[in-house]
Amino acid sequence: MTASGPVRRRRKKPPKKRRPPLVLLCVAALLALAAVGVKRFLAREAEQRAKALTGYIADSAALTREFAAFTGKLATDGSAAQFEQAAALARQADYAGALAVLETLSREAAVPVVFNDMGVLYAKLNDRARAVSAFREALARDMDYAPVRRNLQRLRAQPNAVYPVTAEVEPNDTNEHANYIGLNQPVEGEIDAANADVDCFRFVTPAAPRDLIEVSILNRSRTLAPRIRFYDGEGKLLPWEKTVWDPGASLSLIVSPEPNVPLYVDVFGYGSTGGAYTLLVKPLKAFDQYEPNDDIHSARQIPLGRKIDANIMDAADVDFYSFVAERTGSVAIDIRNRSATLIPAVTTFGPDLQASGLGPDARKPGDSLHHSMAVREGTTYYLEVRPRAQSFGDYSLTLISRPF
Repeated sequence: MTASGPVRRRRKKPPKKRRPPLVLLCVAALLALAAVGVKRFLAREAEQRAKALTGYIADSAALTREFAAFTGKLATDGSAAQFEQAAALARQADYAGALAVLETLSREAAVPVVFNDMGVLYAKLNDRARAVSAFREALARDMDYAPVRRNLQRLRAQPNAVYPVTAEVEPNDTNEHANYIGLNQPVEGEIDAANADVDCFRFVTPAAPRDLIEVSILNRSRTLAPRIRFYDGEGKLLPWEKTVWDPGASLSLIVSPEPNVPLYVDVFGYGSTGGAYTLLVKPLKAFDQYEPNDDIHSARQIPLGRKIDANIMDAADVDFYSFVAERTGSVAIDIRNRSATLIPAVTTFGPDLQASGLGPDARKPGDSLHHSMAVREGTTYYLEVRPRAQSFGDYSLTLISRPF
């Protein structure tokens, strides 16, 4: 304080707010617009990607269902994981990567959904020939497969490029150029004797259960002595072949391949003979109502006290059954032979799936078989009926519960 009074201090005025330069405002606006543009671009790309994959099936439940239906077995976790991996790669627009995964998967899980998705991806990559080939593989297993039919309409594929032939198309003298044919569909062909002609055809065996298939050559000439031989999907010669020595005679051969596998059949003339013929591949539906039951994991549960009728289709066929014991005691196993060819045998299994006993030997075709096993109430047991000495035929089976 001074003599003249208190000292007054001047208050400092707050600094004036500086407005951002116009350039910075413009940059910020441009960045905001760019962010919006990138967002819209990514959204548009995602939308276009989704449209590009119209017809692709990504749900692995489809693979699981089809694998069980076509092979009679359960798909592995690895197969489902591969299918999902391919779908993830397809969503990322890595179509080549997705195809590589599906190509590998198709060797283990050759079911329509896998080939459908391969066809969609090949079409996306503008590989029309391979797209059609993949769709053809799907239809070879199920001619009415709706997703593939819709995809073929979008692709505008010509029917003769996709569907089975009804008359041979040359050249078809090797597996590479084999004509694709359908089951139960006659195919007209002709062997040119002058050129040592061979006609090669490809078909896919029916879905599970395994069946007997009759391959017949109806001779439509007086000169052809027909011969046939088979190869598997890898081109390996199979032990199925037949020759007719007399020109003008027809031919028939019954084989028992695995379900849902590709086979090649060659038609040619014995001794350089030639002529016109009709080829027919016909599933015989020789399996019984309890198939597929060829391993203990697919055993069919049957009731006690009720007779069931079944068959051993061929020497490779075995039938597994399961039952639940009604009471502690024993169960009598009665196998009545209904054929003049079957020599039946039986093996029993405990709840741990381990073999627990063998039935007595049936010694000659037509013999029946009777056996029993000890059981505990409420426990599940298994049994196997199999042929001896390469036999086959019909039988009936009855399980009867007996107390101690």
